[in-house]
Amino acid sequence: MSDTPGFRFKDGKFYAFSEDSVMILEAWPALKALRKYDESPVWEDFEPRFRVVNPYRPQKVKKQPQMELEFDHIPVKPLLADQRRRAFDGFRFSMPKQVASAVERFQSRQWGILQLMNLSDRVIELAKLNPALVFALGNINPFREKFTTLQGAAAISKRRQRDIAEAIGFPGTEATAKILSKIYPESVAVDLLLRLRQALKREGSLKPLSHMQKLNAGVLALATNPNLLEATTPSLLEEVAESGTEKYQARASEMLRDTLEMLAATDRAAGKPKIQSLARLRSMHTEVSMKFLTLHPGGRGDSRLPTAPLRGTRDIVPLLTTEALVEEGEAQDNCVATYAERVRRRTTFIYRVLRPERATLSIVKGEDGDWRIDQLECSGNREVSAITRLAVKSWLDQYAISA
Repeated sequence: MSDTPGFRFKDGKFYAFSEDSVMILEAWPALKALRKYDESPVWEDFEPRFRVVNPYRPQKVKKQPQMELEFDHIPVKPLLADQRRRAFDGFRFSMPKQVASAVERFQSRQWGILQLMNLSDRVIELAKLNPALVFALGNINPFREKFTTLQGAAAISKRRQRDIAEAIGFPGTEATAKILSKIYPESVAVDLLLRLRQALKREGSLKPLSHMQKLNAGVLALATNPNLLEATTPSLLEEVAESGTEKYQARASEMLRDTLEMLAATDRAAGKPKIQSLARLRSMHTEVSMKFLTLHPGGRGDSRLPTAPLRGTRDIVPLLTTEALVEEGEAQDNCVATYAERVRRRTTFIYRVLRPERATLSIVKGEDGDWRIDQLECSGNREVSAITRLAVKSWLDQYAISA
């Protein structure tokens, strides 16, 4: 196989090369996915979970100086992202325009949806009305309540929306169908829908969601967790619903969970707070963090943290102990030391950035399976320069597959 990642689209097929495998995606209407690893001579069918159709944006031609970013004396190829984009663009343009437009906003697991659209034109129209229903029908393993094949899902897609909801395990009511129709396609994910399905079976769970115009990942993460919901208010939910960031990533719920955990560890007598706004959530997180670090300077439990998912470099160094997080927080005047539990849960990983400027980086896994920048800030939570963000993004691009 290739020593470095590579991508191309040729003769109706998308190719992705990695250090140990090759993937081939046959374009519309074949929609066949094959993968082979170095140690095996056999090509295997698989279902891509990464994003294969991205909204098309014509590349702007800019005159820029040629740059090569270097970490550990290993050149990072800025053109890798362009190579991947061109290959995925070729894959996108191989399919009908209305199909690509209907599926492009989903952040992951588009493959089954494409196959479902190939079986039924009704699915294309349903995707405009209720993206969450289409996502669940196209991903049969987590949601197959009354069907076991994509052909069965295609037949169910022709029913009323409340009947489709019932077929995937939700309460079969108009109220449920309406709530599902409010979810942004960018926010739909398997875990989120499974939690919502469970929550909607609880009495009174519809109330926080029924009056809202649109639902994003942040609102759903708060509303489907009884412990977090108890600490929220309608005004906080509305503010989270209006946040562009929360459409893709439930950051407020993660911050609230951290705050409640640290509050329980520092003040057992404290009651459950009621958070009125994102500004109050941030200030409370900072206040509780300072108190937590005073009482638990080295964190809680084992100081060792899970191994970082991406190999670091001379200039991007993974932090693997709670002591390292504390040192980073003190050096950079931030509260990264309180992220130990996130790292233990493997939802977030922390790196020390040394060049082009000193910064602290946290990465999270997107729904497409790729690791992405969560926060990247200089000391005192100041914004990094464009060149630093580009350097980190170029490093991450070495491991990315999604469109």
